[in-house]
Amino acid sequence: MAQTSIAMTLDDLNAPLDGRSFIEGGDLGWKNGVHPDDYEGAAAELRRCMRAGEPFNYEYRVLRAGGDYVWHRFAIRPARDADGRVTGWYGTGQDIDVFRKTDDALRESERSLREMIETAPALIWCMTPEGEPIYFSRRLREFFGFDVAAKDRPGASRLERILEAVIHPDDLAKVNERFMHSLRTGDPYALTHRQRRFDGTYRWVETRIAAMRNEDGAIVQWNGVCLDIEDQIRAQEELRTAQDKLARAGKAASLAELSASVAHEVNQPLAAIMTNAQACHRWLAADPPNVDRARAIVDRIARSAQSAADIVSHIRALFSRNAGPRTSLGLDVLIGEVCELLADELTRYEVALHTRVAANVPHVAIDPVQIQQVLVNLLRNAMEAMVDVDPDRRTLRIHLSAVAEGVQVEVTDTGSGLPSPETVFEAFFTTKADGMGMGLAICRSIIEAHGGRLWAENGDAVGARFIFTLPVITAERGEGAADR
Repeated sequence: MAQTSIAMTLDDLNAPLDGRSFIEGGDLGWKNGVHPDDYEGAAAELRRCMRAGEPFNYEYRVLRAGGDYVWHRFAIRPARDADGRVTGWYGTGQDIDVFRKTDDALRESERSLREMIETAPALIWCMTPEGEPIYFSRRLREFFGFDVAAKDRPGASRLERILEAVIHPDDLAKVNERFMHSLRTGDPYALTHRQRRFDGTYRWVETRIAAMRNEDGAIVQWNGVCLDIEDQIRAQEELRTAQDKLARAGKAASLAELSASVAHEVNQPLAAIMTNAQACHRWLAADPPNVDRARAIVDRIARSAQSAADIVSHIRALFSRNAGPRTSLGLDVLIGEVCELLADELTRYEVALHTRVAANVPHVAIDPVQIQQVLVNLLRNAMEAMVDVDPDRRTLRIHLSAVAEGVQVEVTDTGSGLPSPETVFEAFFTTKADGMGMGLAICRSIIEAHGGRLWAENGDAVGARFIFTLPVITAERGEGAADR
C-alpha cells in the first residue's frame, strides 16, 4: 500500500485504539483511514478471513492526503510455513475510483432509463432475436394482469401463448402473420388491432415493433410498444356517426324541400286540369250537350297538362348534368387533384392507392367539375366496397391510358365484386343501406354527355373494375358542341 496515496503512516495504521488485538475485535489506527460507512463491513470481513486463513477481497473507500475518499480494491493473502501455519499476511491495494464512479454512473443511467420505460405512458415489451418475450414494462404488466413468463406451457412457444391470451380472436391470425413476417425478414411493423385487458375488455391498440441491431447488423433484441387508442377510435366512430346523421338529415331536408317545391309547382296545373275536367263533364251532360264549350275546356286541359310536363322537364334538366363549357385538359392532372382531395378518406379506410399513367396520353375536352364528380364517385364507391376486406388487401388502382376510342380510365378495387355489373347503373339501384341509387346513373349520364362510355366488370380474381372512355376532341369543338 503506497503511503503517498493515503493520509496515514504505517505506524498510524497499526496503532491499537482500544487495547485489544484486531482479530479479537479491537480496532487499529487503520480505522481512521477508512470511510465510516465502509469500515464495519471491511473490518468484519478481514477478521473472518484472518481467523479462517482465507484470502481477503474487498472494496472500500480510503482517506487520501487531500482529505477526500477514493475507492480501492484490496486483495490480502496469508503467508504460510512448510506446515501450513499462517506466518503473516501480504496484500495489494488498487485505486478503482474512476472505474467505480463510471460503474455507478452506468448503473444510475440504467436505473433512470428503466424508470423512464416503467413510467412511460405506453405498453413496452422486449423479445429475443428468435421472438421469445423477455420483458414487460410495469404498465404492460398492469394492462395484461400478468408478467412475461406467466403463460408458459409445454407444447407452444411463449409468444404463441401470450398472443392467444391477449389478442382478439378476429385479429389473431393477422397479428401472428405480421409477427412471423418480421421475425423472418427483420422488418419492423405497425398494426392496429384489439387487445385484451386484465378485466376481459378488448381495447384498440396500435402495436409497433422494431429490431435493435449490433454494429454488424445482427439482431440482438426486438423492442415493441403498444399505444392504447381506444378513446381515439371511439371518438372517430362518434364523429363518423354524427357526420352520417348530419348527411342523412341534409338529404331528408333537401328531399323535403324539393318535394314541396315540386308539389307546389305541379299542383297548380293539376288543379286547373281537375276544375276544367269537371266543367267539361257538366257541358257534355247538358241537354243538349254544349260541344263548343266542352271543346274549349279540353283545349285548356291540354294547355294545363303541357304546363305540368314543362315543369317536370325543367326539374329533370336540373339533374340531367348536360355538358357545360369544355376545357382541354390532361386527365392525369384531374386524377391527381381527386386523389389529393380524397387523401384523408383513403387513410381512414386504410386503402393503398396506386396510380399508373401511360406515356403520351392526349388531352380531352371536358367539363372538369363534372368529370371530377365522376372520379370522386367511383373512388368513394371503391373504398366503401372494401370495408369488409382485410386492411392489408385493400388496394385501389387507377390506370390512365390511350385507346382507340380516345382516353380510358380504369378504377379497380379488391372488394367483393358486383352481383350484376350492368344493374348498378340503373336509377335507384343501390347496395348501400342509406344509398339513393343515383350516383352511378348520374356518372354514366355525364360520361355519355361527353361522348364517352362508362361500364363495369368484375375483376379477374377479386373486386370490381369501372372503366370509362372519353373521345379526343379539340377544345373549340367541345365549346361549339356545348353552345349548340
